[in-house]
Amino acid sequence: MSDSTLNPTYEAAIDWMVTLHSGAVTDTERSHFQTWLAHPSHRATWEALAGPMDAALAPARAAATRMPGTLSATLARAESRTRARRQLLRGALAVGGMASAAALLVAERHAPLAQLAADLRTGTGERRDFALSDGSVVTLDARSAANIDFSAHRRTVTLRQGALIAKVAAQSAPFIVHTPHGQVRALGTRFVVQLEATRSYVGMLEHSTEVTARNGQQWQVAEGESTRFGVQGMEPDAPLPHTASAWQHGLLQAHDQPLGEVIRALRAWRTGFIRISPRAAALRVYGSYALDDTDRALAALAETLPIRVHTYQGGWLVVIE
Repeated sequence: MSDSTLNPTYEAAIDWMVTLHSGAVTDTERSHFQTWLAHPSHRATWEALAGPMDAALAPARAAATRMPGTLSATLARAESRTRARRQLLRGALAVGGMASAAALLVAERHAPLAQLAADLRTGTGERRDFALSDGSVVTLDARSAANIDFSAHRRTVTLRQGALIAKVAAQSAPFIVHTPHGQVRALGTRFVVQLEATRSYVGMLEHSTEVTARNGQQWQVAEGESTRFGVQGMEPDAPLPHTASAWQHGLLQAHDQPLGEVIRALRAWRTGFIRISPRAAALRVYGSYALDDTDRALAALAETLPIRVHTYQGGWLVVIE
């Protein structure tokens, strides 16, 4: 797992564990899992997750044992399958007693375990303002993390996971937000940056900024404009800034987005697990949904789309078909 960002393979492994132990797995899903598992890096991540973990997660383990019903019992059985010490995080978790896969899953859903060492971080369902030493303010979306590197001549924020809104205080030193896909350089402005799997997003809320992609391409982004950037350069076709930053006000705004993307956003605000079928994930969504009440958001989606939303284990597992 990377030290700087949450590995998408790790997230996929968690999704597969929930799928396989949900009690509703299909033969097709099992076949797809075997195909996914055939990749060496996928198998290594799966083995690290499925086995017991060396981490001080006793409170989460106790919570997992209290989970009622089939999901808890099945996940708890993972502990007895394979005993092997593995290092999950570099320096983030202390080496300690044996923790079950169930405990790891519960702990991960409350906060991103890979980001425990970040300077700034938020847990599931949490958004938070951080006042910086220069007078700037960084607001983190749920399940987000960033590092800060400030000196007399530079102001650097590295987005490790999730999304942030930067309200930049005017000073002589440039204010730069780094992502794995490039950087955003601003001075006296307000903008939103979101980290995606293969690219990053920036939307200008006030004034303008300069974006530099990994391939060296530069782009001036003015107020009200947005772009995605990555190793292939710039992609101007991106959500409007007020849409991408709606989470700051507790809303998820979708304008012709795949339902799969909407569900990924809702996962950051719900401590349980959400499974969605491929056919349902491809449906297009329009509307505004409350992030602080994911049950209400899921109910609204079920009312407006041809989907069925099943809830199990008191809300710990949601299956969308």
